[in-house]
Amino acid sequence: MARGGINKFNVQQARDTVLAKGQNPSIDAIRIELGNTGSKSTIHRYLKEIEEEEGCQLNDEALLSNTLTEMVSRLASRLHEEAATIVSEYEIEHKKQQDDWQERHRLQSQELKEALSKNSDLDTQLVTCKEQHTIAANDMQALSGRAQRLEQEVKDFMPLIAEKDRHIQSIEEKHQHSRESLEHYRQSVKDQKDQDQRRHEQQVQQLQAEQRQLNQTISVKQTDITTLSQDNARLLSAIHTFRKQHAELEKKYLNADEKTKTAENMTVVLEMQVTSQKEKLNDHQSENNQLLSCQFLSF
Repeated sequence: MARGGINKFNVQQARDTVLAKGQNPSIDAIRIELGNTGSKSTIHRYLKEIEEEEGCQLNDEALLSNTLTEMVSRLASRLHEEAATIVSEYEIEHKKQQDDWQERHRLQSQELKEALSKNSDLDTQLVTCKEQHTIAANDMQALSGRAQRLEQEVKDFMPLIAEKDRHIQSIEEKHQHSRESLEHYRQSVKDQKDQDQRRHEQQVQQLQAEQRQLNQTISVKQTDITTLSQDNARLLSAIHTFRKQHAELEKKYLNADEKTKTAENMTVVLEMQVTSQKEKLNDHQSENNQLLSCQFLSF
């Protein structure tokens, strides 16, 4: 569409003016004559219509001279050449845009393939992470069960130790009673000194035999406690190894999913429980050692 009221009559007048000046009536020259208004495509369309009308008139030799006909023919040829140049420029521009679009399409297709490949790799890594997390959770559950069993074993040993303490105390009381009886026998019955002495020695030997038996029992319990301590050390080593593995998994798959966060919270709770169990076991072992030290000092 022509802009600013440009029509075929205006183009005809501007063309005649350019020809009157002895200039080539090109599209640019006509547009300048029109005051730089109107689109080139509109001017080209009007020029083509004017040339077609003039072509019809050129056939009437009575109206135009040969010289004018030749000049008009040259101008028409030039206009055709300019129109062909414009069309060629449009075709080149269109071909360039088409090539650019094809190149962008190729690059986008390549980026899409790379994104799909990366997405597949991430899915594989996520599956591997979940599998490793499941294995770690199972190992942690097994460690927790073992810790509970050890705790129960310690609880089971405590009544036995208490029973042995009461037995040792009873023996000490008997020993003390025997000494008091012996002193009483020495003071009251001089003539039965030898008999009482032999009886006393028998009692002492019996007490010593019981004491040896108690010492053996205590040695066995110490061995059991040592075994528990070793089991606890292995448990702590396993927990330490699991913490390292868990830290590595956490670095690699920090953003895996909410299940991993839940498992980490469970790991913290289990570690706190194991630490509490370790403290309880250490307290029990410390009390045991104090009891054993008191027993040895008493003997």
